[in-house]
Amino acid sequence: DASTKLHNGGKSLSDFHDKLGQTLSSGDMGTVRDILGGNADSLSDALSAPVKLHRKAVFPVENFGSSMTPYYTFIPLWTASILIALSVRTTVSRKRRAKLGDPKPYQMFLGRFGVFAVISLLQSTASCAGSLLFLRVQAVHPLLFMLSGWVGGLVFALFIYTMVMSFGNVGKAIGMLMLVFQVSGSAGSYPLQVLPDFMQALSPFLPITHAINAMRAAIAGIYDNDYWIELGKLLMFVPLLLLLALALYKPLLGFNRWIVAQLERTKLIG
Repeated sequence: DASTKLHNGGKSLSDFHDKLGQTLSSGDMGTVRDILGGNADSLSDALSAPVKLHRKAVFPVENFGSSMTPYYTFIPLWTASILIALSVRTTVSRKRRAKLGDPKPYQMFLGRFGVFAVISLLQSTASCAGSLLFLRVQAVHPLLFMLSGWVGGLVFALFIYTMVMSFGNVGKAIGMLMLVFQVSGSAGSYPLQVLPDFMQALSPFLPITHAINAMRAAIAGIYDNDYWIELGKLLMFVPLLLLLALALYKPLLGFNRWIVAQLERTKLIG
């Protein structure tokens, strides 16, 4: 149908061009005006805007607040994960370890993270449920909306917990540095295409980027399994963090102590 309409439209334009050219050659301006039409306003409108755009929203979002919800959900959840590390100790005293039967390092790591995980789940539940129930944020898939918040919060908590366990106070600084990059590089407020090239290259390696994309799919609708794909990309950070925490903890122990000692000498980090 589109091909037929374009063909007919092209033939009409060609006939119009030939007729107008013949009339201009004869110098009969009255006939020229008749050909162009008597309504000059209609002609000027057609020349200024020959094509009209009809927009059809495939995944409509009700309001701007709903569009910005993923960004203003996960940036605070990342900050909340840092606050957990500031308020809850990541290590266990020797006396407590002795009472527990001197558990293995991986048992201590996973067991202590359980405290972080419970607090993170409470934070993400309050945040996401509050958005749905009190702020009335649009969500085509409310349960998937909650799931993205839970998974995102747990991955963020694991990231901060691993950094602090592996690098001490330096890990908290790494968490803050990551927050700075993710505020601008997660494409939560501006499209990724308008960001600098450096941020465009960095964005896929930021956890918040995939959490935001997953929640957007839960808000507006899933296209080509993008929700599950983004959630899978977010979960890919987990084995990398576990590898850092469990396999590289002892080799990095001496280096971390040296880093902490050097930082304490500066009196900037105690």
